[in-house]
Amino acid sequence: MDKRILYVGGLSAEVNRDIIDTAFRTFGEILNIRLPLADNSASHKGFAFVEMESPEDAASAVENMNGGELFGRVLKVNVARPDLMKDQKNKAIWDNMTK
Repeated sequence: MDKRILYVGGLSAEVNRDIIDTAFRTFGEILNIRLPLADNSASHKGFAFVEMESPEDAASAVENMNGGELFGRVLKVNVARPDLMKDQKNKAIWDNMTK
């Protein structure tokens, strides 16, 4: 499990990559943000994956952002866990998302 990749849940529809970047950049360098889109929609699914440069930066972001509020919604932030799905050949779900 890569302790640099965070799951960020509870995002409101108004939140975009730039807002996530601004909110998490204070904890360290961000390498990647993945904001999965809902099927047949331009809207995101209400969660994102944020890849921090170091596990220490990620831990700081979890400590400070989990339970925090962004655009009126309470965030759930933790280290992302791979979703082992049979049809995905045991790859982490974030490995299949577009950047």
